[in-house]
Amino acid sequence: MNNKSLSRYELGSSIPPADALKNIADALGVSSDALLNDETVAIKDKGLLKKFEAIQEMSEEDKDLVTRFLDLTIRDFNARKAYK
Repeated sequence: MNNKSLSRYELGSSIPPADALKNIADALGVSSDALLNDETVAIKDKGLLKKFEAIQEMSEEDKDLVTRFLDLTIRDFNARKAYK
């Protein structure tokens, strides 16, 4: 891929063909969906990403339990950070 094409994709003046989109995604280490979806959140910690992927497969009841635990843990972390 040349710089001129990449620049056009970045500026939105051109849309990459499917093969170029795949190459860009591969180079960035993300899925093509991640490039197309504005709501994508990048999780760089691969172990954490696998855990979140497993949570997506859980029942709503189990997801709720995990979410409440995460909320409590994050709240405690933020409190400790605030008092340091």
